[in-house]
Amino acid sequence: MTKFNEKTENIITTYHERSLHATLKKHFCPDESHHEVKMGRFVADACDGKTIFEIQTGNFKPLSKKMQFYLENTDLDIVVVRPIAQKRRILWLNKETGELEKPPRFSSKSETLASGIADLYYLKEAFGQKRLTFCFMLMQMDEVRILDGYGKNRKIRATSVDRIAGEIFSIHYIKNVEDIKDALFPSLPDCDFSREELSKSLKLKALKLWSAQKLLTELNIISCKKVGNRLIFHKINKD
Repeated sequence: MTKFNEKTENIITTYHERSLHATLKKHFCPDESHHEVKMGRFVADACDGKTIFEIQTGNFKPLSKKMQFYLENTDLDIVVVRPIAQKRRILWLNKETGELEKPPRFSSKSETLASGIADLYYLKEAFGQKRLTFCFMLMQMDEVRILDGYGKNRKIRATSVDRIAGEIFSIHYIKNVEDIKDALFPSLPDCDFSREELSKSLKLKALKLWSAQKLLTELNIISCKKVGNRLIFHKINKD
């Protein structure tokens, strides 16, 4: 297991959501002279002359045009890094004093590798290109929120101001369909299953579940048929 050296207390006073992005950028490309590199009309998070690194802490959809440009106009390798909050700790910040409430608490919400893979649906046109690799990092994140919300404790709809990289639990590289199968097949039932069972297996709901369903069916990882009013899925044999 890996830990970043950055101290939470030294980052909290930055009132913007940049700590996680900046830490990962430095982790993959330590030389800061290679950060924020102009590429045509785009700016790469980092580029060491051989590899372009893009750190995406949210949805992949905004990267679509960037990926198309990199693939069509460079011969560089491309690594898209996506941190996934397997554990999330909430730190509450008093805006008036600048001090943290203690102790911080762990959130009941967590993300899985399937959650990150589901986002590949938004880059399906670029997915599978030989020079393109997706790096999913399951890790602990600290989320800093200001006590400026509603309710007795001012925590309802409070403002989230920063996310901070913590311990890395595992790193997964996805380049092609077989990598997705290796990652998700063990979670899927061996027999026919419903959308509800797909949701339970992948621990996804709502839009994430829809994205995963579309990605897996369009990549022929699972088949889909309608039986009555229900969708029934079956995973397609790896061989």
